[in-house]
Amino acid sequence: MPQEGKRIKGSAGERAQARDRLRAELLSAARALADESAGFDSVTVRSVADRVGYTAPIVYQYFANKRALLVGLVDVGFAELADRLGRAQCPEEYARLGGPLLAVATAYWEFAAENPHLYRLMHTLPDVPFGTPEAPAAARECFGVLKAAADLGAPDHPAAKFDGDAVADLLWAHLHGLVSLALDGRIKGGPGRARDLLRDLTISFAGIPMPVE
Repeated sequence: MPQEGKRIKGSAGERAQARDRLRAELLSAARALADESAGFDSVTVRSVADRVGYTAPIVYQYFANKRALLVGLVDVGFAELADRLGRAQCPEEYARLGGPLLAVATAYWEFAAENPHLYRLMHTLPDVPFGTPEAPAAARECFGVLKAAADLGAPDHPAAKFDGDAVADLLWAHLHGLVSLALDGRIKGGPGRARDLLRDLTISFAGIPMPVE
């Protein structure tokens, strides 16, 4: 039987940690339900509560409604993507994959391929601001990593004449466009060919001569 919730005991710090753990558990439950049901449309506050063994009012203590829960997941998704992209920005990954842009493109592809429903939510949830100071902090962090990779990997890109963010904007559009088409099954040849195209487009974006095979 679902629990109504218990008073969290302990010091103020311990209570805060317990609340953070339960909030993270609720987000993880929503994510797992989406993976099992091919998307977030069928995820409800009640189904999330049932998943963690609590009643719906417990969820409402942390999220005002389903949208608030989804916004929380958008933050989680961008935080994970920022971490993945950040870990790709190192000399070892540059050497293994062929430079900063290919390292970032590979990390971006792998995150989306491993988390397709979360990735779609991150980019399709209505009324989440982007490109403004009100954008989610983790999304701004992602853009910062992409900008660093673009500045390092394509310093002479023609789009740099527009403004300081233009090359990074184009890089994100390039990655997101091909990844989204691949996730939706719109690229001939399936994921394998789409990933090869992503690599070749990234090489072209960086202005690196294409290898002759």
